[in-house]
Amino acid sequence: MGFVRGNMIPLLKECKQRPFGGSLLLLGQGDIYFDMSTFRSFAALAGVHLNESVPLRLSHIPAFAEKGYLHCETVFRMLGFSQISVLDYSGFDGADILFDLNKSNVPKELEGNYDVIIDHGTLEHVFHYPNALNNVFQMLKVGGRAVFSAPSGNFFDHGFYMLQPTLFADWFAANQWQVESIQIVQFTPNQEIEPCFFADYEPGLFDSVSYGKLDNKLYATVSVATKTEVTTGDICPQQGTYARQKPWLAGTK
Repeated sequence: MGFVRGNMIPLLKECKQRPFGGSLLLLGQGDIYFDMSTFRSFAALAGVHLNESVPLRLSHIPAFAEKGYLHCETVFRMLGFSQISVLDYSGFDGADILFDLNKSNVPKELEGNYDVIIDHGTLEHVFHYPNALNNVFQMLKVGGRAVFSAPSGNFFDHGFYMLQPTLFADWFAANQWQVESIQIVQFTPNQEIEPCFFADYEPGLFDSVSYGKLDNKLYATVSVATKTEVTTGDICPQQGTYARQKPWLAGTK
């Protein structure tokens, strides 16, 4: 997905509520799909002050640079981060940390290392999703935030998975994360210029459209949660739909 209107605006709203700083880990190279003028308009919409003293750097992708699209280093330093790292399974896209998120344990030097970890559309391409989630948990500091942007509908063969909001809500609950927000985003393939729409997720809110009643637009889930002293990363949740129907099953695997 990279960073587009659909996941950048929720990220900026989170920044407004709880300002960013310290170390950021991007899961995959953070391709930016907007220019400086558009970034300023997003920030103004969210009420976020950008650090305009940060040097302007254009995208590492020549076609994006020609459009004036920004480099992720510029975007996230303007939002307050002092250290920005990129993790990937290989160095083909310029990552500075090489690690396969399918693996079950992160290297010791990455444990508890980051104030914020952002998945901007990478984890749906990782086959062992539970390991990937647990790795995010392990790499975050206590008090650190995880941001997940995931395709939820109409992304045929985009990745291994289209991930439902119940996955995040139920995994957060089972592993005692502090949930800051879970939003459903509706947008079009022309996402660089066409508007998108947001709705806060609540269990059962979308039941009326859950079986074939959505339109032909794209849907994604953007969620933010904080790791606390009691948070875990390896508890498999009972799906909330069934736990609510059969509360005696809640907490079982």
